[in-house]
Amino acid sequence: MTLTALLLVAIAHGQEQEWMAPEGFTVDYRTLTWDDFKGKEDKDYSDALAARNLQAMAYVCPAIYFTADSGHITDDNKVHYTFHVKCAFQSRAFVRESTKHEKYSGYVLNHEQDHYDIALLYARKLYQQLTAHDYSADKYNDEIDKLSQTLMDEYNATQRAYDEAVNPEGNDDTAQQHLWDMRIKKCMDRGSTEFFGSPLTAVQAVGNMGQIVTRIPGEPAVQFLTRVRPLYTQFAGKDQRIVETSEWSQTPALLTFYTQHYFLPESEDPLKEHSRTVVWLFTPTVKDTYKRMFVDTFNTDDGVLKPGAIFFANADSDQAKELVIMATVQQNTAAGRGTRYINRVYNNVAPPLPGRLMRMDDANTGIESGFEGTLNGKPSKAKFKTEKDVRDALSKAHGG
Repeated sequence: MTLTALLLVAIAHGQEQEWMAPEGFTVDYRTLTWDDFKGKEDKDYSDALAARNLQAMAYVCPAIYFTADSGHITDDNKVHYTFHVKCAFQSRAFVRESTKHEKYSGYVLNHEQDHYDIALLYARKLYQQLTAHDYSADKYNDEIDKLSQTLMDEYNATQRAYDEAVNPEGNDDTAQQHLWDMRIKKCMDRGSTEFFGSPLTAVQAVGNMGQIVTRIPGEPAVQFLTRVRPLYTQFAGKDQRIVETSEWSQTPALLTFYTQHYFLPESEDPLKEHSRTVVWLFTPTVKDTYKRMFVDTFNTDDGVLKPGAIFFANADSDQAKELVIMATVQQNTAAGRGTRYINRVYNNVAPPLPGRLMRMDDANTGIESGFEGTLNGKPSKAKFKTEKDVRDALSKAHGG
């Protein structure tokens, strides 16, 4: 059961209410974690649920608000304002302690993330609508309030429709949840609210490789990569490794690393949560439009993946340079104690762009991964540990 309390405030001309979260408490540059949910359970809300024999596992409280400044009179005697719109994550967001330790706590967190993503999308829509209008010099306040309230009504209706579909009377409908996950992902990919009511056939491809995503003009790379993250992945935000490159395209492409959590039902311990790192490349096609291309998966159950050197060098007989990704994992298990050096090479791409990159075989590149430390009770040495090691080997073999 996942129940969500929805709180939204639209604030004009800087009149912030006391409960509004501090200005800096926004998470639109990364995905949510349970550490964001710092509030205490609201007693009135809890009592209302108890009367229906229900209990909230968690709830998120996004707030959309706006300010207006720099108004000026237009040639036709209208008022044009500069608006600032923000979606803030409120400190009253709550999670039950037991929820964080349940096997499928990620399912609940994903549900709350969807609520927050809906709010982010409507914050953007509010900004677009507010800035698209000029207002009467004597009635601008009423006109702004009417426009914003109309959108807020639509926003609240969307949030209610989402909860009623995926969590009717406290019963999880996983099929509906998955459908709404795809709808919201499609909206996030396009920076739009047009897919909230779409049928499965219109949104089911969002999990496929090679999807087209839209970048909002002027959008920072870290916000763009958070918003258009692949389905069911998490993004750490500003501290996440991002590589910007024009090696394969005139307009810079963006490569980054996402985290993905999952379970193995057929394993010896089906309750154990596993994690992996997935790498994706966003290559521009036309202005403000990118193709989301899958690069590779790095399984990291035995330690935390630390991306190392990422560069381009010639690894075959043609003139185009290939992508090289180096990474390390500090391993401390019964099988091995030391550093695992991961070195992978990917063939260059050209239009028409594929949905995924092709990893080149170690035997063809001459570049291999290795382990430095003690492996299966014996000393082990890695051959390629630094960027120089790899570049020197490629240059000798391929002139890279």
